[in-house]
Amino acid sequence: MTPDQVGELLNVSRETIKKFQAYLTLLEKWQRRINLVSNSTLAEAWQRHILDSGQLAAHYPPQTKHILDVGSGAGFPGLVLAIMGGVTVDLVESDQRKAVFLSTVIRELGLPAKVHNQRIETMPNLRPDVITARALASVPKLLNLIETQLHPDCACLFLKGASVEDELTNLQSYSTMVATTYPSLSGSTGVVLELKNPR
Repeated sequence: MTPDQVGELLNVSRETIKKFQAYLTLLEKWQRRINLVSNSTLAEAWQRHILDSGQLAAHYPPQTKHILDVGSGAGFPGLVLAIMGGVTVDLVESDQRKAVFLSTVIRELGLPAKVHNQRIETMPNLRPDVITARALASVPKLLNLIETQLHPDCACLFLKGASVEDELTNLQSYSTMVATTYPSLSGSTGVVLELKNPR
């Protein structure tokens, strides 16, 4: 999938595509020193990482301004959403080397984002509008990790794989949030999982 195709699917400007390109250049440079993503995904980075992450923006609740990205790793989805604009992003990453990489991208691209090099459980409540995560943990474990960040108006957008239905089987027993799944734009087995409190 080409950068232009991804740009079209995400409905972003040429300038945003250039920022994605600069981000991927930094990612490839740092990947030689620290393992940020699986090497096999680098050749398909536009589809596997940029499109996969960027599709979350279409699912923001109205008036979303503040994103909390948990277990940010190489910055997917958090940095992609920061590049797309309209929101500020707090990225939580406990691995110091990955946190340094995230800070470098933020500084070089001038992004509205901040890195917290700590575990999510130790964070004060930031009252985010949306909490995002990708490939971090199962749904029950995720909700346990972010428990102190949740509030009635907060929504969760998680990028999940084919096993999501298994992870949701006991949702009612540990959460009052309502789950909705949307097909992923980046792969046939992936889904965007939305969790929010009933109105």
